[in-house]
Amino acid sequence: MSADTPGPFDAPCDDGADGHLVLENADGQRSLWPVWRAVPAGWTARFGPAPHAACLRVAEAGRG
Repeated sequence: MSADTPGPFDAPCDDGADGHLVLENADGQRSLWPVWRAVPAGWTARFGPAPHAACLRVAEAGRG
C-alpha cells in the first residue's frame, strides 16, 4: 500500500473533523475507531464522534 492508496481505515473523504470514536470492550480495553465504520460486536462507543486528537486523549486516559 502506498501513500496514495487508501487503507482499510481511511475514510473516502476524511477531512479530520469529528471522524473518530473511542470504543470500549467488556475488558475495559479502549480503541480509536473511524466513525464511518460499523462498531464491531463486543465493543461500545464511549466517546465521540470527535476529532482524532480528542479521541486519542480519552483513549490514553483510560490506560493503566
